[in-house]
Amino acid sequence: MRAQDVGNLKGQKPVVFHGSLGAGADFYNSNEAYPTRPPFAWSVYGSFTPSVYGVSLPFSFVVTQYGKSYASPFAQLGISPSYKWVKLHLGYRAMVFSPLVFAGQSFLGGGIELSPRGLYFGAFYGLLNKAVQEDTSFAHPIEPQYQRIGYGFKIGVGSVKNNFSFSFFHAKDDSGSIKRLQDTLTTVLPQENSVVGASWHFTFFHHWVWTGDLAAGLLNRDQSYQEIDSIGYYKIPTLMRKIMPINWSSVFSYAGQSQLSFTWKTINASAGYRRIAPDFVSLGVPYMLNDLEMVNGAFGGNLDKGRLSTNLAFTTQHDNLSHQLASTLVTRTANLGMNAFVSQHFDLNGTVTAVQVYQQNGVQQLSDSVRMNQLMIAVTIAPTLNFSDNNYQHTITASVSYTDLNDRNPVTAEVAGGNNVSTSLNYALYFTHAFWGLNTSLLYSQYGQGANRYQSTGLNAGVNTQLLSAHQLSLQGSVGYFLNHYTSSPTGNNTTFSFNGNYTLQHHSLGVYLNYVLTPPINLNPLTTIYHIPIAVNSRNLAGGIQYGFHF
Repeated sequence: MRAQDVGNLKGQKPVVFHGSLGAGADFYNSNEAYPTRPPFAWSVYGSFTPSVYGVSLPFSFVVTQYGKSYASPFAQLGISPSYKWVKLHLGYRAMVFSPLVFAGQSFLGGGIELSPRGLYFGAFYGLLNKAVQEDTSFAHPIEPQYQRIGYGFKIGVGSVKNNFSFSFFHAKDDSGSIKRLQDTLTTVLPQENSVVGASWHFTFFHHWVWTGDLAAGLLNRDQSYQEIDSIGYYKIPTLMRKIMPINWSSVFSYAGQSQLSFTWKTINASAGYRRIAPDFVSLGVPYMLNDLEMVNGAFGGNLDKGRLSTNLAFTTQHDNLSHQLASTLVTRTANLGMNAFVSQHFDLNGTVTAVQVYQQNGVQQLSDSVRMNQLMIAVTIAPTLNFSDNNYQHTITASVSYTDLNDRNPVTAEVAGGNNVSTSLNYALYFTHAFWGLNTSLLYSQYGQGANRYQSTGLNAGVNTQLLSAHQLSLQGSVGYFLNHYTSSPTGNNTTFSFNGNYTLQHHSLGVYLNYVLTPPINLNPLTTIYHIPIAVNSRNLAGGIQYGFHF
């Protein structure tokens, strides 16, 4: 959020209020055996930004029907007022210290950021997770979690181009916030975690940039274990035990990443390294993967005054850093992309991607019949042709994609291996002054696996327009029909329909949509009644909704 300078209050309005309110409802009807969406859903949302003498106090909320699963509706309110180089965070907020220490985790509490010239200080304290009791009365049981409190701070020096910072984060679960589960297979353990880290960004000779992050973390996987003050003959420092108690479930680990980039005129290149040790965990960084080592590189540039651009990237990564797993999973990815601007009317884009997934021997010797060994190659070519004048615009686009998955495991090759060809030809015509247009698409795809082939050929046509004097009413609709064929069994054809409408009037907006996809049953034997094949092929999906918004 941009800081607000209220040093000069003269001329400032005492109170200014901006924001929006909205609500929406959606319905879904399908004959699928396992519904992927609820039959009815609703939401109410709003955002408000009051400003008092130039100081902005933004906050927002969202309420949905899913809130009934908890004691209170799902609603989050937060404000982050700022004055010059001072910013406060109150309510549900998020701050970023380091990608390895604290990032991507919201908190309910308070925080502060001070950023005078050349210095930075940030700190927060709040609730990271609220207590959730196990509840098996729902179709999808709620996963329990302990109440978790966290705090942290970050100190940094430098400018945007050259800076260095130090971060600290601590989180602790309240072991008495929920009932302890008896089933050891589903027991959620109360944890405690402390992480320290450093981050840097340095620029050399105007063209080189070196960035990096280092972190070390201590995790108590279960607070109920007995505390210890030494490991063997090694006495644990008193300072460390004051920061966080250590018990028999504690693990200490580390993580780091770094990248070196080079930019010169129209050329750019980079190389990076990332290593996350097996037991490294920061409760302030959700969904972080550990036990990972990765090396990546990239190169790109523009030639012929920007008419030709090329980008090349390569990444390799593997797990089993401690050499204690049964196998090591290695993944390599390479990507080449090129875009050629042949003329003002024609350009051509192409990409080639290769991905290899391979299992190397770990503590066990793997045979070819159980080893994962796959190579996927994907190629896409997409030309674009367009012409326009004062009255209309023609656009013709095409795409041809080929994907091949080569499974070298003799046991799984027949089931997992396969190839796919997908093509499309699209034409759009838009009348500039009449504010309406037409579009049509011809699509073809073929998927092969062993001796089986699935083919689909379809035609889709649509129209869009803007009506009324100020063009505040926009409508868009399309219909499509697809012919399907499968070598192993009969299939049905698809009929699709979609409609979207939106109306805006000063501060109000209203939108509606409707989508329908039908794959009818087929007659396997004309002499008998229609036989309904599996729902995956014989399907009916109808979805629609309405959305209203008020802006002030």
